[in-house]
Amino acid sequence: MTLYPENVIDMILTRLRLPHSIGFASMNPKHPTHKLKKLIDLAEAGDSKYYSLQFMIPDNPFLPQDYKDTLASSLSGLFYKRNYLGLWCLAEGAIFDFWDRDTYVVKDKPKCSTSYWIAGIDFGMSNPTACCLIGVSTGIETQTGKQLWVEDEYYWDVKVKGRQKVVSELADDIKELLEPYAVKAVYIDPSAAALRLELSRRGIHCVDANNDVETGIQIMTSMIRDGTCLVLDRCKNLIREIEGYSWDPKSAERGEDKPIKKDDHILDSCRYALASHKVSTYKPYKEDGPGNGFGGNRYTPTRRHF
Repeated sequence: MTLYPENVIDMILTRLRLPHSIGFASMNPKHPTHKLKKLIDLAEAGDSKYYSLQFMIPDNPFLPQDYKDTLASSLSGLFYKRNYLGLWCLAEGAIFDFWDRDTYVVKDKPKCSTSYWIAGIDFGMSNPTACCLIGVSTGIETQTGKQLWVEDEYYWDVKVKGRQKVVSELADDIKELLEPYAVKAVYIDPSAAALRLELSRRGIHCVDANNDVETGIQIMTSMIRDGTCLVLDRCKNLIREIEGYSWDPKSAERGEDKPIKKDDHILDSCRYALASHKVSTYKPYKEDGPGNGFGGNRYTPTRRHF
């Protein structure tokens, strides 16, 4: 229910007008000043109108232990505290608080077969324009699961370069970066209509990226933390931005989870791609059981979408 706008929550509460009216809601925690946290506080203070129960991931008897362990290891910082420990806490500190170059930065692409590439683009005129190229292995050949890596980047900062490029020049540069690769999808800042038009004229089809910042950050941090997405050492600007990416304390005081809007352009382009693209991944071959004409062991690949 924390995903609902507060005016919708107010409307729901006004509908509980009869003596027997009861409202049930489930949620993951948000910031500690949230309207629903105030109701939980009333319940914990003994107000008979409210009742609260808290369950954490380890309390769920229907989840396999290996899934719980994987979830705990993939979440970090704010998302670990809220979605695993069930804490109503502020967004504060470094977003990639687990980051370590020796672990997440590699010299060469991982040893896996490349299925295709994707890209993300963040557009700016007075701010930098950035494009992030990401390799994707679905794992179908090796049956080892999906693997992604940030292979290369384009970064044009007018303040550093001392010259502003027109949109057509930026489109030429991005085409030069992407052209040698089998790029399956390009995700672009939804507000970058001019650059999108220029790229389409060059045969590059772009789609609007998922620009939900909090969701995108959670997806990106989880994929990097658990090793699903690595970063090649040639991507200097992305590494620099990851290491400086922090929650905005002023936004947190207002009950908003927002990063500091500074030095985040190539990072935004990476977030667009990772949050927007759904990789089809494949489970290892599984046994179907006897009576199938293969000595009791028939192996069939199954596919899951994430």
